Amino acid sequence: MHTLERIALALEARIPGTAGHSRRVADYARDLAEGMGLPPAQATKIAQAGTVHDIGKTCVPGTVLNKPGPLDPHERDLVRRHATTGAAMVADLGDTELTSFVRHHHERYDGGGYPDRLAGEQIPLGARILAVADTFDALTSNRPYRRALEHAQALKVLAAEAGTQLDPRVVACFGAGQGMLQAA
Repeated sequence: MHTLERIALALEARIPGTAGHSRRVADYARDLAEGMGLPPAQATKIAQAGTVHDIGKTCVPGTVLNKPGPLDPHERDLVRRHATTGAAMVADLGDTELTSFVRHHHERYDGGGYPDRLAGEQIPLGARILAVADTFDALTSNRPYRRALEHAQALKVLAAEAGTQLDPRVVACFGAGQGMLQAA
């Protein structure tokens, strides 16, 4: 796990605006899992998955990761593969649950995500937690293609995505923990 965490940190150095992303996602995910009443061991595992959730992006060309404009269909496919590539890398640790969290962190609650188009409760809870943590951090960080949102704005986006992209129960818990979530 330590080696994968180091690789994840090196990846962040390649992509402007992502320094600290994996650590923040891990921290948000741990806090969220604990706030949802999950056992400490489960919260730790979800945080570990947060640390390495984007590790599959090491196989995506830097020109694609750092592109300032919209991705073309081929580039979008390359980026989407990071979930399965990362899961394959994490699978070497022998923890199927951890692997499933990494593989499914881009599934959508409405079934429109990737890589397996899982929906609702079919998506592992750890992956649904990672999706909220990852989305919030992505929204509140500058990226090559857009400026960061203020926390309150990002929470409104999460609320708007509850039930479509994101698990509404997880979003509500995250918002309650942040103390600022507005009703959708």
